[in-house]
Amino acid sequence: MKKRNAAYWLLLLPSLLGVLVFYIVPFGYSLWYAVTDNIIDQNFVGLKNFAATLSNSLFRNAAFNSAVFMVVSVPLGMALALVLSICLQKMKKGRVIATMALLLPLVVPSGTIVYFWKVLFGSNGLVNEFLLRLGFSHPWVSQNQWTLGVLVAIFLWKNVSYNIVLFWSGLNWIPKTYYEQMALEGAGTWKQFWNVTWIYLSPTTFVVLLMSIVNNFKVYKEVYMLYGAYPSPDIYMLQHYMNNQFISLNMQKLSSAAYILFLVLGALLLLVFYAQKRVTDAYQ
Repeated sequence: MKKRNAAYWLLLLPSLLGVLVFYIVPFGYSLWYAVTDNIIDQNFVGLKNFAATLSNSLFRNAAFNSAVFMVVSVPLGMALALVLSICLQKMKKGRVIATMALLLPLVVPSGTIVYFWKVLFGSNGLVNEFLLRLGFSHPWVSQNQWTLGVLVAIFLWKNVSYNIVLFWSGLNWIPKTYYEQMALEGAGTWKQFWNVTWIYLSPTTFVVLLMSIVNNFKVYKEVYMLYGAYPSPDIYMLQHYMNNQFISLNMQKLSSAAYILFLVLGALLLLVFYAQKRVTDAYQ
């Protein structure tokens, strides 16, 4: 047993060293930047940078937009993926074609995806041109309020496929005899869903929730290529704020913002894990 454990650790060692060198050490060292005045003098200032970041209007606007985006896109993406997974499971014909079509975003290069959306929704895209031809004014088209909806659509198009794979795996683990027993007792489709599917799919649902929250912060590349580093205030995200601080070499604001985001996300993920444990214990 000891030799087997040693072999496991030996195989894990390269990955653990990579995580340590390229993630943990830099992240830990950035804490020093967050509590110093600048990268040259490096005088200790305590929590002054954190207070300045929290009082920064750009940071608050970016945090608010990111929170709104997450609240809208994550539940919508999970619900859509679950519905599509159940539909795929119940399909009799054309399941292979439908599955390939839904999983296509997983294999399409990101550059192709962004170019497609840019052609449609860019400042000179087809949608804006269509609106102008319909008689809408140029200021209204260039300053419209539906750009956040475009970002939600991009997020769903990219991430629903991955969630479908997770939900599909969870659905296949539910024994079919449970549904047959519920049908014999006269339960309809909706009652079968709440008493069988939803209960036994809860562990998978929490995994999808965690992955959706993490993937929510990976939409910056698409936003940047569509609207640039300084988009309208309605879609200015935390990723924009951090990237702009990095470009300006303001490591103090960047590091303090990163740690604030780390603490908020850490608390949110701990809350999700706690909710998962409560749900799991309730059904055991």
